[in-house]
Amino acid sequence: MRTSSDNIDVCESMRTELRAAVTALLGDSGIFVYPTVRGPPPKLKMDAAAFEVDMANAFSLLAIAGVSGFCQVSIPLGMYDNLPVSVSLVAKHGLDGFLLNLVSTLQDTLKEGIPVAERTSY
Repeated sequence: MRTSSDNIDVCESMRTELRAAVTALLGDSGIFVYPTVRGPPPKLKMDAAAFEVDMANAFSLLAIAGVSGFCQVSIPLGMYDNLPVSVSLVAKHGLDGFLLNLVSTLQDTLKEGIPVAERTSY
């Protein structure tokens, strides 16, 4: 299947708009923190229509960094109801080193909090 130049232009425009919106949100050195996925993984033998909705919801978060060109790190936080939990941290394009230094700085604090999160029921 070939992609038309109109489709490419629409995608480029969308990427430009997303990058501008996330840049405005983060400013010069902000970090966007959000759950890596929106909920539990799809069930085996899930209805095809429900699966499509589930995947669209998942990609709405997973695509933020990839589409905008920003850098992202996903940090596993442990388990909740026997399911893995993680958060994503996103920084502006070109701030990869800043983001990795932040994660390195937070590593000990995050490790201390993981056992607490695993024992806590909300």
